[in-house]
Parts: sequence; C-alpha cells; structure tokens
Amino acid sequence: MKKDKNAKKPLTLEVLAEYNQEVFLPALDAHFATKTELKEFKKEFKEFKNENLTNQDKMLKKLDTLLIEKEAREHREEKENKLWAIIINSLKEHRILSPKELDEIASLEIF
Repeated sequence: MKKDKNAKKPLTLEVLAEYNQEVFLPALDAHFATKTELKEFKKEFKEFKNENLTNQDKMLKKLDTLLIEKEAREHREEKENKLWAIIINSLKEHRILSPKELDEIASLEIF
C-alpha cells in the first residue's frame, strides 16, 4: 500500500503557529486597527470634537447676545410707539395739528 503524498497530515501546534504567523495574523491586521492606530484615532476625534463644541459655544453666545439685543430693541420701540400715540392724540385733541398733518403722520405708518 502506497502512501498518498497529498494525504492530510495531522495538525500540530507548530503547524498551527506557523499558519497564524504567516496567514491569519496578517489578515487580521488588514481588517482591524492596531492599538496605536486606535489611540491616534481617539486623539484626533477628541481634537475634532473639542473644536466643534468650542465653535458651537461661540455661536450660541453670539446668538444669545443678538436675541437679548432684539428683545431690548423691541421693548424700546414699543415704548416709543406708545409715547408717539399719546403725543399725536394730544395734538389732535387740542387741534394743534391740522387734519392734513395728521393724515401725513398716519401715512408714515410708524406705529
């Protein structure tokens, strides 16, 4: 009885270790990140995240300032409109302004 040269040999630890070194571990390296690559990625991600959050904080502060200024301006304009309404009503009641002048003021649509 002749032995077949292509017959499978029993698996030994030495053959398995050699296979791991030559085939399996290089294949893993190609598909997964190493610890060094992962640390570098974490560092870059933190820098990116910090920069984005810092920029968002700056924009939110500016937006808050603009909103406060808008509210203050609207409040001031409301008071001015009430003041002008009182003045114009007084001028109208005491006939200081002519009807033509009152119409011109109304056409301005200030308030």
